Order: sequence, then C-alpha cells, then structure tokens
Amino acid sequence: MSRTDPQFKLRVPPELRAKIEQSAFASRRSMNSEVVIRLEASYAQDKTAKEGNHEQA
Repeated sequence: MSRTDPQFKLRVPPELRAKIEQSAFASRRSMNSEVVIRLEASYAQDKTAKEGNHEQA
C-alpha cells in the first residue's frame, strides 16, 4: 500500500470500528492496513473455496 492508492470513505458501525482498532493495535498495524489485510484474506479464502468446488465437480 502506498499513499498514492485511491481513497474512499467507509461507514462502519462503532462496534466494528472498535474491533478493527483493537486488532490493528494487537498486530501493530494501522487501522487501514488491518482492514486491507483482512479483506485480502477474505477474497483469497473465497478463491480457494471456489477452486475447491470446481475440483469436486
């Protein structure tokens, strides 16, 4: 990630924001980095699941 990456605003419920903040602090990351890493992991998991479904067919 760099400061030149596009930005966008995101509304997040206070409870979720607190969870992100706690996770970021525990991982010694910024909140932005925490969100990006978790989103990337989610998409990687989706891709793995879809590839697994194709192998079973």
